[in-house]
Amino acid sequence: MHLDDSHPDFVTALARGLRVLLAFNSSTPEMTLSEVAAKTGLTAATVRRSLLTFTALGYVKQNGRRFVLTARVLQLGAAFVESMNLNTVAQIYLQELVDVFHDASSLTVLDGNDVVYVVHIPSNRPARLRQYVGARMPAHSASTGYVLLGHLPDGELDAYLNGAPFPAFTPKTPVTREEVKTLCLAARENDYAVAQDAIGLGTIALAVPVRDAQGRVVAAINCSADSTKISKEKLIATRLEPLRRAANHINKQLIHYPALSTSSLK
Repeated sequence: MHLDDSHPDFVTALARGLRVLLAFNSSTPEMTLSEVAAKTGLTAATVRRSLLTFTALGYVKQNGRRFVLTARVLQLGAAFVESMNLNTVAQIYLQELVDVFHDASSLTVLDGNDVVYVVHIPSNRPARLRQYVGARMPAHSASTGYVLLGHLPDGELDAYLNGAPFPAFTPKTPVTREEVKTLCLAARENDYAVAQDAIGLGTIALAVPVRDAQGRVVAAINCSADSTKISKEKLIATRLEPLRRAANHINKQLIHYPALSTSSLK
């Protein structure tokens, strides 16, 4: 439903109050009543009522004749972030990776013996492997799988490895207990993992962990590309640090807003 200011349900006082709040920025962090009125085009009486109301609510404070926003206005932005889930937050940073490198990029979580795609941004290039949100992939054949398995407690990792030998999808799929264990422990030590031609020939992916406020690995993100067009060494050299930066941004959101993970990772 779209309202304009002539609609009977349109709250003019609220709209004007928001105009007053938005008048404050880095160029005008403090203003007098008349300065706010001039900037917003509102009457001095309207601006006065708005500023006094926001002052009473704690969003504005008065220094003599000048008004300034308080830190409480951050709650308005926090409400937006907290209303989102991790899928939405992660998608922002994964899309940036796709825009730069034109790889597909995903966020996955571990569910039993599989990784599940929670977020997936496809490449704008032809892909050898089609993935989508909700898709599952055996963890022993996925870069994010090695990261997620590698950060399990030793007992849980051993329990998983007891399921070896694992199914082969290509001649290069790691299938033995020792092969998979080596990849998982390397992911734990290096804080990244690569899967090359493991799920399909011509595929290569690099993954890093995503951590929550307690430092636990709760998800992993990756970039995936065509292994006939980029080497493992070049993939690591060009994508690892940007991928880690994206994970760090997501980590920070989980630290500041733990509720983000509630609907996405559980």
